[in-house]
Amino acid sequence: MGTFISLAAADCRSFEAFLETPATPNGRGVVVLPEVYNVNQWVRGVARRYADHGYTALVPDLFWRQAPGCHYDYDQPGPARAQGEAVDVDAVVGDVTVAARWLRGTLGDGARVGVVGYCLGGRLAMLAGVRAPVDAVVSYYGVQLDRHLDELAALRTPALLHFGDQDPWVPNAVVSAVSARLAGLPDVRCHVYPGAGHGFDRTGLPNHHPEAAEAAWQRTLALLDGQRSPRADRSV
Repeated sequence: MGTFISLAAADCRSFEAFLETPATPNGRGVVVLPEVYNVNQWVRGVARRYADHGYTALVPDLFWRQAPGCHYDYDQPGPARAQGEAVDVDAVVGDVTVAARWLRGTLGDGARVGVVGYCLGGRLAMLAGVRAPVDAVVSYYGVQLDRHLDELAALRTPALLHFGDQDPWVPNAVVSAVSARLAGLPDVRCHVYPGAGHGFDRTGLPNHHPEAAEAAWQRTLALLDGQRSPRADRSV
C-alpha cells in the first residue's frame, strides 16, 4: 500500500504527494494528476495499477495551497468543484516539475518520467508537457484545453489525449479545436472513443466505459514505455 511523502515546493514550502512503489521496478516513473476530487481512493488505485506494472507513481495534492489534505469521494461534487475553480494552475504545473525531478532523482538520471492526468489533471498534464521536464504526457478528458491552444501548439513532448464523444464537460467542438491545433505535431495523438463520457476510465463507477478504458490504458502504457502509437481521430 502507498504512503504520503513530503516534497519541497519551489517557494521552499512543502506539500504532500501519495507514493506507490512497485515490487519489481521497471526504471520508469509517472506523475498522476487527479480530478478535482484530489487524491481520493480511486486515483490512489490508479497509482497502484501503475505500480503493479513496474512504475513508481506519485500523486501530488493539487490543492495544498488552499486546502491541504482535502480529498473527496464522488458523492461530494460541490466542495470538489469549488476547490477546482480556485486552483492556481500555473503554481500546480510548477509542482509537477518538483514531482518529476523527485522521481528522476529517485530512479536515476536515465529514468523515463511521464505525467498522466484526469479531467482538471488532464489539463494540467498537457501544460506540464510544455513546461516541465517530462518524457511523455497523457491527458484523459482534459477540461478547458481550449484556453491554452497557443501554448499547446509549442508542445514538443510525446503526448496522448483521450476523449469521449459523449462528454458534456469536454464538448465535441472543444475536442475538434484541440485536435486541429495539435494536428501538425508529429508525436501527439488524439483518440476519441464512441459512446464514452466524462470519467470513462473510472473503474467501478457509473461512468466507466470498459472498452474505451482498456483501449486507452494500452495506448497509455505504450507511450509511457517509449513507443509511438498510430495516429487516430476516432477509435475504440
